[in-house]
Amino acid sequence: MTKRYLLIINTKYTINTLFFYTLEEAKIIPEENSSFKTTIIDLENENIKWHVCE
Repeated sequence: MTKRYLLIINTKYTINTLFFYTLEEAKIIPEENSSFKTTIIDLENENIKWHVCE
């Protein structure tokens, strides 16, 4: 399975999400735009509890 990372970007007016295949790729946007509040989530982390919405 290919590793995936989710980058969450919180700006003054929006919350955006982007997917990346490497952690290095996911770190580029926060490094270039230090004014954004960001979080990177490893989607393969076993501690994440996924809930299905029906």
